[in-house]
Amino acid sequence: MKQMISSLLRYRTPSKRDGAKLWKLVKDSGKLDVNSPYFYITMSHWFSNSCMIVEDINNDRIIGAVIGFRQPEYRNRLFIWQITVHEDYRGQGIALKLLDELASQSGTEYVEATISPSNAASRRLFEKWSAMIKADMIKSESDGFGIELFPEQAHEQEDLYIIGPLKNIESKKERNDR
Repeated sequence: MKQMISSLLRYRTPSKRDGAKLWKLVKDSGKLDVNSPYFYITMSHWFSNSCMIVEDINNDRIIGAVIGFRQPEYRNRLFIWQITVHEDYRGQGIALKLLDELASQSGTEYVEATISPSNAASRRLFEKWSAMIKADMIKSESDGFGIELFPEQAHEQEDLYIIGPLKNIESKKERNDR
């Protein structure tokens, strides 16, 4: 059953207590590669500043998440590992707001994501977001992860997309200063 957006959605960084719930959200999506619960716990703990969740306060549950990290050699780049919204809440702009909230953190000049060729929904999300924030989105011809890198070639290639430079996203601090 579709849930309508209410004013009772809260966007925040996760804590390690959210890791198991993130694992379940990704598992229940039926669309993303599911990593171990330990992965989601550690990302929520050690990489919480490059992740964002959204909770439906009415139902006391996490209904969306974006999981990312900053590359050590490129601190101004935010790599998006996974993004999902619970199926009951899709189509309401929540994924776009998750990207906005996370990318508005100071120091983010570029957002990167790998997208498999068959994942049209993910590609459309990033295309829509880049157009919305008036940033370029390019597909890197040399980076990404070819099928030959995956064990038994049991995974589609992952093409690298780069969005930026991000000039039109206000940081949370700038929004709060107004």
